[in-house]
Amino acid sequence: MAEHQFYVGIHAVIANRGRILVLKRASRMPYRPGSWDLPGGHLEVGEDFEQCLCREVKEETKLDIAIDRLLGLHSMIEEPYIQVLYACRLTVFQKIQLAEHEHVEHRWVSAAELDSLELIPYLARILQQGMLSFVKG
Repeated sequence: MAEHQFYVGIHAVIANRGRILVLKRASRMPYRPGSWDLPGGHLEVGEDFEQCLCREVKEETKLDIAIDRLLGLHSMIEEPYIQVLYACRLTVFQKIQLAEHEHVEHRWVSAAELDSLELIPYLARILQQGMLSFVKG
């Protein structure tokens, strides 16, 4: 079997008062523009998972987070992605400032409200699998 390149995505489930922060991908994003996604991004060489997550959330939103626990892993069998998901919280509630080249909108939504959004595929699957059920509204 031939080896192929794949990406490790590290994502934050930032919960606050029963709501989860989601970001809408900019139209110029090469993968799934316009889809709603969790904050996070790809692991870089020399980073551990937690460093990557804090860096990506800060770059995308200007937020500082605390990582509470690992929620789990998700594999996209038909796509070259593996997602690592962490339960996180804000260290200070502050205004979100999006990196406009990546995201154009943000929302705090309940897990039930996620069903009405156009979700990036991994997020739709982890929602169906119940990985976000710990967030209670």
